[in-house]
Amino acid sequence: MKNKFIKIFCIAIVGAMTLASCDKGFEEMNTNPNALTDPAIKSMFTLAEIYVDGQDYSNTRGNNIYAAQIVQQFSSLGGSGSKYTYSSEYSGALFGESYGKGLNQIFQLLSVVKDTPENSNMIQACRIMKVFMFQKLTDTYGEIPYFEAAKGYNGNVFAPKYDTQEAIYNDLLKELDEAGDALDANKAFVGNADLYYQSDIPQWKKLANSLMLRVAMRLSKVNPAKAKQYVEKAFTKGVFTSNDDSLVLKHDSGPQGVKTNPITSSWVRNDLNGGEANTKFSKTFIDQLKNNNDPRLRIYAKLEATGDNNPANQQGLANDAKEFPGGDKKLFSDPNTSTVLRLDAPTLMMSYAEVEFILAEAAVKGWNVGVSAQKHYEDGVKAAMQVLTIFGDKVPAVSLAEYNTYMTAHPFKAAGTEAEKIEQIITQKWIVLLFNGFEAFSEYRRTGYPVLVPVNDPLGETKGTIPRRLIYDQSELITNAVNYKEAISRQGLDLMTTRIWWDKQ
Repeated sequence: MKNKFIKIFCIAIVGAMTLASCDKGFEEMNTNPNALTDPAIKSMFTLAEIYVDGQDYSNTRGNNIYAAQIVQQFSSLGGSGSKYTYSSEYSGALFGESYGKGLNQIFQLLSVVKDTPENSNMIQACRIMKVFMFQKLTDTYGEIPYFEAAKGYNGNVFAPKYDTQEAIYNDLLKELDEAGDALDANKAFVGNADLYYQSDIPQWKKLANSLMLRVAMRLSKVNPAKAKQYVEKAFTKGVFTSNDDSLVLKHDSGPQGVKTNPITSSWVRNDLNGGEANTKFSKTFIDQLKNNNDPRLRIYAKLEATGDNNPANQQGLANDAKEFPGGDKKLFSDPNTSTVLRLDAPTLMMSYAEVEFILAEAAVKGWNVGVSAQKHYEDGVKAAMQVLTIFGDKVPAVSLAEYNTYMTAHPFKAAGTEAEKIEQIITQKWIVLLFNGFEAFSEYRRTGYPVLVPVNDPLGETKGTIPRRLIYDQSELITNAVNYKEAISRQGLDLMTTRIWWDKQ
């Protein structure tokens, strides 16, 4: 597979491994004193964690420009996601970067770490991180190389076959189930080299089970029995129970690159320009919060040119817009650079709120997840509001009184239909998934919520329907043509309108 995005930096990965010799002094003579004699596995693990959520390349092109605009969290006049147009560079960004960086880093680590009891927790954590990345990939494109991915390290497989999404999902669930159980607090880990939970094994177990919820619920239409089985299993094992459990990756304001927030850094560096950004909040998103007096709006948005975060003055750009109404970009809302768009803003990779919304949906379906759908829903909304404190104190946090006022005005539709309840739940999930456009895009396709008005642009690829997937990295037509063609012969043409396996009407 073409690894055109690989860039080895931050650490030296593997030094020369010398063989023992009966000739006294031979080993010392033939050892480079400047080389590492063992892989720096803790540093490799840290870099893998950073890469799991992607870097600037895939987040700018695949997330901000495509997925987040398709689901109308953001909008841009010429945005591929807003208008459903095709850009090979943007559409294939996640595919190329994931195999070339994140998965490559994890597989490199697994290829050099010894399978011993003292390394067991690191290996299980790598299995969990692989699931995180592979689910995003398969949800975005459909069939992908999975079982033969990275076999170039030890199997000389440089053109890996694509696997069906059903087979991939079965293995993702198995991996989470096994890895979570195998994590052992009595065994060594990596200390502070673990950026996620500082080697707290019970937290990693909760992550494995919470991720199992996400994976399992994606099967709710294509295999509801299996979805129910694994949602209930994950809940029984133990999932996130507070915002302290949320998977949050912290960042620094510099230097530019690995340490800065991959969602915000290119936006701030290249596009924001004192309110002259081409990408703005979508009218759909701003109206949802503004029309419902949502107290989160002051934290999420502001007019960058003036620093105004007054909710009454926020204005989103329609996704079908051909120009900025009034001709002034500065009158349209940007992500707030005091909070969510700081260069060092943390990445909320998976939240406790998301877990509660999954459980709320499961309860609506009658699955055994403890308390009622209403309780899970209310706890999810509260968590989604309170978790915003991770973005600092320059904007007042949402108070308990504001949450209570919001819930009084917008109570859970306990007497509504199943569809009405799920729409309410998924709409709230869509809000908390801001900046996680890939996941919001997957949930929209699975559920049809929130209700979005499609854009029918003459240059669009979908004839006025909302896309169902992104198109593969086109380098695959050259480097892996046989397997690529076999995949689309099963799945359907490599188009934005082709539905993937779990995407059932």
